[in-house]
Amino acid sequence: MRTPLIHALLAVALAVAAGAQPGDSARIYLQRGNTAIFSGNQRGALEQYAQALRFDPNLSGVVYNTACAYSLLGNKKEAVKWLSRAVDLGNYMFDNDGDFDNIRGTREYAALKKKTDKLLVAARAKPYPPVILAPDGDPATPRPLLVALHGWGGNATEFARSFAWVPDKLGYVVCCPYGPEVMGANNFSWGELPAAEQRVLEAIAVAGKGHAIDTSRIIIAGFSQGGGYAFDLGLRLSRMLQGAIPIGAAWFDTAQVAEIPAAARRGMRFFVMLGALEQEERQAVNSDAVRRLAAGGVGVSYTLYPGVGHALPEDRDFELERAIRWIERERP
Repeated sequence: MRTPLIHALLAVALAVAAGAQPGDSARIYLQRGNTAIFSGNQRGALEQYAQALRFDPNLSGVVYNTACAYSLLGNKKEAVKWLSRAVDLGNYMFDNDGDFDNIRGTREYAALKKKTDKLLVAARAKPYPPVILAPDGDPATPRPLLVALHGWGGNATEFARSFAWVPDKLGYVVCCPYGPEVMGANNFSWGELPAAEQRVLEAIAVAGKGHAIDTSRIIIAGFSQGGGYAFDLGLRLSRMLQGAIPIGAAWFDTAQVAEIPAAARRGMRFFVMLGALEQEERQAVNSDAVRRLAAGGVGVSYTLYPGVGHALPEDRDFELERAIRWIERERP
């Protein structure tokens, strides 16, 4: 199973989690399916995805991963059928995914590839302004800012739903930018570091045009690929950030270690979240990042969540609030 597929799935899982009771039920099956597929249990994953789709048959990440699972199992007919559904739901970039090697030579696959090549051109021609969520009240009143980065294959609209409670409860303006690489109608990636950094800075500027921002209280958070950039940009932009919340981070770029002393001097803080059932490689990456940050004098908190794979903990809102309040600690 290629990691990006899990990113796409969990972007959808986070969106579902923000809904009412049916969404909460779907989230349980999504997490179970995610844990199964991460461990190579394709049949077990299919069972859990089927349950999730009972609540919402249009969960694009789940449909896509169902196609992947069938392809890996060698069931070409079902794989093509589900991949076609995933394309209809806006998933256009699948040709570099090794999970589809078993169906790559079929006529149906070739037809889908030809179709999505045209759709991608149209999708990339559209503008994608960041999603801004703001508390009630005078927009001229200075507010803290939370910049939230979706995972690989996710999108700002869905990811923002996981933070919809933040403005009213914590008083933050929430800014969710779209990754600069368009992968489909609803799927985006952050690409290379310079493009991701530029997109984040642009999004902060957009948020500042519509709302007064307390520039001493800006936090960056991100999940999966976005979590990797929460590490990297948290260090690179520590001059303008108060803290970072990497969640299920896909990597920590050791090239950014040189930025740690400056981040420590500025009082930068990192609240790191990771599921205890994550792959060993990802656990090692996050543990190494925490060790390097702490050794360099950066304030860091690291929480492993038992029973959780590549996902947020079940009590997502509580844990995100805990992270934000920990970063804000000792503020008047």
